[in-house]
Amino acid sequence: MTTGETTNGARSGRVIPARYVFFFLVFLMYAISYGDRAALSIALPSMGREFSLTPVQMGWVSSSFLWSYFLLNLPSTIVLDMVGARAIGSLAVGIWSFAMLLGGMAQNITQFLLTRVLLGVGEAPTFGVGATVVRNWAQPRERGSVMTVLLTGMQLGLAGGTIAGAYLITFFGWRCEFMALGAVGIAWALVWWLVYRNPAQKADAAPRRPITVREIRNLFRSSSFLGILVVQCTQNYLNFLVMSWMPLYLIHELHINTTGTGNSTALCYLVAAIGAVIIGRVLEHVVFRNGIHPPSRRFIVATCLIGAATIGLLPQFHTMMPILLVLSGALACLMAANGANTALLTDMVEDGQKMGAVTGVTLTCSNSLGLLSPILTGYIVAWTGSFDMAWYMCAAALVIAAGLSLAMVRNPIRMDG
Repeated sequence: MTTGETTNGARSGRVIPARYVFFFLVFLMYAISYGDRAALSIALPSMGREFSLTPVQMGWVSSSFLWSYFLLNLPSTIVLDMVGARAIGSLAVGIWSFAMLLGGMAQNITQFLLTRVLLGVGEAPTFGVGATVVRNWAQPRERGSVMTVLLTGMQLGLAGGTIAGAYLITFFGWRCEFMALGAVGIAWALVWWLVYRNPAQKADAAPRRPITVREIRNLFRSSSFLGILVVQCTQNYLNFLVMSWMPLYLIHELHINTTGTGNSTALCYLVAAIGAVIIGRVLEHVVFRNGIHPPSRRFIVATCLIGAATIGLLPQFHTMMPILLVLSGALACLMAANGANTALLTDMVEDGQKMGAVTGVTLTCSNSLGLLSPILTGYIVAWTGSFDMAWYMCAAALVIAAGLSLAMVRNPIRMDG
């Protein structure tokens, strides 16, 4: 199959390029993944009461899926490079969706934690699948825009998962929320298996081989890779903080109920998704107006990180409208930075056949920091009685990451020494 192949569209005879169908399915995969993650954040107040959890314990529960997710990022993406995105995509989403179904049946916190660990097993190769599909099917000049649009699926998933979860919890309880979202994921896994095809390998192409320890070691000798990694770690920390704690933050700060929190959180995510696409397209047009030069994408990354650092203004506001505006703007910039940084990695890695494993290395490192985010925030809230210090820390880290990206990302990333 080549990028010129098409999939039959409506009965009118119109055809849709197959790659756009694949991109749309990846978009849905990200949306389902983050909808499932949002399910816990909006259910946490109810679950906390049922299982008598403290803020510190809630932080540990929020991070629980990251335990296995972090450990399996690299191994799962190594297998992805060898097997292909079709089989791994279906298997991954099927596993984590089954975990959601089991989560809705858990009768105590220990059982629930085990289902979250299984969810992390399924989600481990998710972004490796997405990066592989973009590398295989997107044209170089469109990779940044495509990746940003695909990553908005995360925000829309968080929005949809939060608002649907809020109403499901209100009328049917948090267990129904988990089981409904699990069913959606299982349906996606079946569709992906039926629709997606891995690109045909050239007859004279060398057989695929897994990434070696030497190649991984060479990654960390590349200043460009380290610059991209710093950005990934920083934005991942804030992303997991917001994803895990935003509903509770809004309840704490604005004193609103579960459905009000769900509506406000969903609104932030929706506005952020739209803003991220606009910001990414405008900055890409400005930076590449004189032609494609991949390292220049770091200017987009740095600009978006500075915008995301406005999250540090949150402690100055205590009413709904300014809080929602700051959150929406910062999240839009954070998502645009994530899309640009992921596209930057895709552009700078010379060996495209190792894209899944390189993404896995990046996620393994960044998720080690993301894993700490819900936990550390739980301790900050328990010790200080507010979220202020958490927002200040994130703002400072984002500014530092922007400077390091500008200084370090310049040369192609080679793994052969």
